[in-house]
Amino acid sequence: MAGQDHEGASRLVAMAWGLVAAPQRGPRRELSHERIVEAAIEIADAEGLAAVTMQRVARAFDFTTMALYRYVSSKDDLQRLMLDGVTGGGTWAIDDEDWRAGLEQWMRIVVGIYRSHPWSLDIPLSHETMLMPGQVRAVDAGMRAMRSLPATDDDKLAVLMLLAVNARGFASLGREMDGPEEDVVLATRGLLQEIVVDGRFPDAQAVIESGAYFGGEEPEGEGGAEDEDIGVALSLLMPGIERTFEAGSVAGEHELAPSDPARSPEGELAAAEAELAAVTALRKVTQRRARELEKREGRVRADRDRARMRAKEAAKASARRASEEDRG
Repeated sequence: MAGQDHEGASRLVAMAWGLVAAPQRGPRRELSHERIVEAAIEIADAEGLAAVTMQRVARAFDFTTMALYRYVSSKDDLQRLMLDGVTGGGTWAIDDEDWRAGLEQWMRIVVGIYRSHPWSLDIPLSHETMLMPGQVRAVDAGMRAMRSLPATDDDKLAVLMLLAVNARGFASLGREMDGPEEDVVLATRGLLQEIVVDGRFPDAQAVIESGAYFGGEEPEGEGGAEDEDIGVALSLLMPGIERTFEAGSVAGEHELAPSDPARSPEGELAAAEAELAAVTALRKVTQRRARELEKREGRVRADRDRARMRAKEAAKASARRASEEDRG
């Protein structure tokens, strides 16, 4: 399909799908759309989005900026391709038997992408980005998560939109609030805690005085308070989704879309390959999580054994003291 004339279609979207032929002029062997996007992502990860310019990316290949423009027409297009690149990259290990577990995995993966590439939050979403392979892969994974949810495809897309908005919001807030606490910040928090004592904000006073308003202590783990907040949000959202769709109040009399549309033999093979890849990815992630839990179980068991030993020693010591007191 590459190189065909897709009349009327967005060249950027076609490029993302690999349907645009390499330019006839320029360093074709050394450059490709994919390599350019990879180099731009590396720069953004190291130095931020502002550091990604056409000139800077061209220097990474020791080519002129004009050579780059033969592949990517503008910096805005490059940024959209970068966003799609990080969205479609990585492993989308999604449970397809329990929609609750699947949707939680999906939302945490989305937040993880933003966390790994915080600059991606600075790239505006557009209609074109939603048509690119990375976004389609994300939607495909989300729809896979909801295989067991009795809802129409339109309703499932609405659920994904809800979770995507929450994921982007949590990631944005986490990035803005990230960073070491400075003395002035701590002092200002103390100032606010003193101010609310006068009772002007009676319903917010307790959470401000306790420190919960400021995020409190960071829980252990990679994501810290952000992971905990996501867990709270999911615990609030999931029951609502369950009551809405499993009760049939939204799907109503609409027939659910068939889960296995008619495909050509080639399409069946592609679908089978995708299914195998998805199950394999989930199995690997599950095994890795099981190994992590086994290690944690070992540490907790060792802690329990030490505590048991100390309890036995304390009991023996107490018994000895009681015996000595009786003899005395």
